[in-house]
Amino acid sequence: MIQRPGSREGDDMKNQPMKKQSIKNKRSGIGNYTIQRPGGKATSGVSRSIAFNRLSVIDSENAGVVELGEKTIKKLFEVKIPDKTDVSWIAEKTRLLAKYQAEGMSREEAEREIKVNKPLGREQRTITKQQNIGESNLSVSNKIAELKEEVDQGRVESRADQATLTAELTRVFRSVRALSSMSLSEFRDLKLIAERANIPADRKLLGLDAAYVDKSYYDANSGKINLLFIGKLIEAEKKGTDSKQYNMNMIVKDFSKGVADGMPARSIASMYSALSRSFPRTPRYLDLNEGGLISETQLKVVAGGYTDGFANPLFSISKSLTPTVKP
Repeated sequence: MIQRPGSREGDDMKNQPMKKQSIKNKRSGIGNYTIQRPGGKATSGVSRSIAFNRLSVIDSENAGVVELGEKTIKKLFEVKIPDKTDVSWIAEKTRLLAKYQAEGMSREEAEREIKVNKPLGREQRTITKQQNIGESNLSVSNKIAELKEEVDQGRVESRADQATLTAELTRVFRSVRALSSMSLSEFRDLKLIAERANIPADRKLLGLDAAYVDKSYYDANSGKINLLFIGKLIEAEKKGTDSKQYNMNMIVKDFSKGVADGMPARSIASMYSALSRSFPRTPRYLDLNEGGLISETQLKVVAGGYTDGFANPLFSISKSLTPTVKP
């Protein structure tokens, strides 16, 4: 017997083993004894009784039938165009144009300045109008925005859509003045649109029969030729090129100075100025195979390589020139 008078005086603690207690929960109520788990005893699955053959027939009958809701139709054909009733903005733009031109700026420079420093600190208000892209007649900036929307919404996937887009791009690229006043962001948008339209880098695929041309031929086919320059830039970027010397702002190579790669390239406005040179300066010409300017001397040497000279269909030169035949 263990005596612990200092702990509990007068009590005795017998050295006996501890009694075993029941592990059952003695709580009253349902406790945990009534949990039912029917999922564990679920019956095996059965096959679905759906007539898949019949569904296939229905799908075949409805193939190609697409119903467009009102909201979808609006998204397809809604276009934002400048609001002509925004009189205060138009008046302020007119005033700024007159001011900048009086200070010595050209019309194009004044337009570029207005794109940066907007009249009344904002863009011109726009209104929404439903129209087909092929029937619209908008300014270049709005046309680019319209074409970009077509591309962003995935409406140029088929060959027919791409052909329509190429025709619209040709119209946009027709005006040298409009191109020279474009912002860099608009040029980038045009390049993205051209990529989606699969613009070729081969003049023949754009319907340009001549390879060596002058200003007259360019004036008659400016849209296609400018589009060709875009196609060649896209092709060069895929292969890797110096973007500082060849980009959307400097898109026409210049071989007239004897540089093999035609770098640095020129802008379209600079190229057109070179084509338009008059006496005593000799004009430049375009080599559409390479996508750049060549001198009159270089042109004569190229013509000398053909037995029929400038009479060859590859040449479209209105000026009377004599080929240079190498001995």
